[in-house]
Amino acid sequence: MGKKLLEVKNLKTYFYSDGVIIKSVDDVSFYVNEGETLGIVGESGCGKSVACMSLVRLVETPPGKYECGEIIFKGEDLLKVSDARIRQIRGNDISFIFQEPMTSLNPVFKIGRQISEVLILHRGMSKEEANKESIRMLELVKIPNPERVVNDYPFALSGGMRQRVMIAMALACKPSLLIADEPTTNLDVTIQAQVLDLMNELKEKINTSIIFITHDLDVIAEMSDRVMVMYAGKVVEEASINEILKNPKHPYTVGLINSKPDMATEGTRLNAIPGNVPDLSNLPPGCPFHPRCDKAMDICKKIIPEEKLLYEGRHRISCWLYADEEEVHE
Repeated sequence: MGKKLLEVKNLKTYFYSDGVIIKSVDDVSFYVNEGETLGIVGESGCGKSVACMSLVRLVETPPGKYECGEIIFKGEDLLKVSDARIRQIRGNDISFIFQEPMTSLNPVFKIGRQISEVLILHRGMSKEEANKESIRMLELVKIPNPERVVNDYPFALSGGMRQRVMIAMALACKPSLLIADEPTTNLDVTIQAQVLDLMNELKEKINTSIIFITHDLDVIAEMSDRVMVMYAGKVVEEASINEILKNPKHPYTVGLINSKPDMATEGTRLNAIPGNVPDLSNLPPGCPFHPRCDKAMDICKKIIPEEKLLYEGRHRISCWLYADEEEVHE
């Protein structure tokens, strides 16, 4: 694995509304290495998308506000660079694939124009050069008849084809970092598998690092080198994909894994984590997961646990169950 491409330190992204503070991202730290895929998993409302939108300052301010932290990308703190500089980075060095392509693709512009716009803006191509490169990118993502598709409107394509267009657009400038925010949620399993295979294949071809956001653990297992688990705006656990699946530590991670359906659970009631993700404007005292945790202790209800590094720093967790544990990787 390569050196660190991105390092996020103590990021806090809050929203202010009618005197209420919503702590969507609360003191989050993580990193992404060159050529690595980091999976971010958690239930809806845990802060996954806001954390990644913060990386390129896509959070609307106000009502949002970057309270503090650092986002170091190729030696620059993206929270401190100018608006002009962050616009240069978006879509060029860091690209996004959003969950629903029909809300990201403009319905009144042809596919070719929308991909060309990125190439003209960031790579200085002429319209003719950008159109040829758009066709090549559509070929790269295995869209049949790309010469015809560049002249189609988004509504003429299937969901899987539109998602491939979004991938082509995101990769057009050969970004160093690709952020994929639940890009396969609305696709059937066959198309989902094709899109995931395509992303892995393209990652190998152009050595792009990926942040993959999802709540689907099967997708995480297929895509990720490391996994970061978020809950209520905080990172509760982070380790390699094999470590997380074989030796999950945090009760929330265990609950997510146990609630995943498989062939063995067919016809039986699924295990579910009781309760719901808390209101981020009215978090419970102590560990935010304690009202749903069957292992909660008195201290969990009073004090937020500090981060603990296990296995020589390769497994981090925030849970009072491991406060005194000193584990050595065998």
